[in-house]
Amino acid sequence: MFLSAVWTLILTAPIHYVCSAINVTVTPSPFTVVAEGENITLSCQVTQRRRSASLPVVRWMFQPESGGEELLVARVNMRRAKFYGNYTKSFSKPKIKLTVVKQGKIYNLLIMNISEQDRGLYSCRVQEFKKHQERWKASTNSSASTQLRGFELFMAVK
Repeated sequence: MFLSAVWTLILTAPIHYVCSAINVTVTPSPFTVVAEGENITLSCQVTQRRRSASLPVVRWMFQPESGGEELLVARVNMRRAKFYGNYTKSFSKPKIKLTVVKQGKIYNLLIMNISEQDRGLYSCRVQEFKKHQERWKASTNSSASTQLRGFELFMAVK
């Protein structure tokens, strides 16, 4: 008997809480199938920023399918420095890699060696900051999410 696990990534309707014109999209869309042990890249595209002089802060968050609190996976600050959260640091081997492409418009999250504990909701949250009277203030928020779900395929081999 042979057992194989396959993971399905389902894009939920993009969840936007938009305070103006910033737009956040997470792909792949609408879904993709990933076998256990494979890698997947989730992309967060930021478009229609309110002001060209504003700076985004991007956070990738993870809500485990089993419940529990939402965890910070990775963050890019206004100076494009990358930080990894406690969720990412909990693995013995590197499992997550964050890359920024297209001059800060696309934020890719590479999840390596997919396993059951990767099942859950992944959200990309963008907060736009603008300088006002020599201080940086949040001006716009938006987010989009995608869900990694699993199911098992059973095959009998004679």
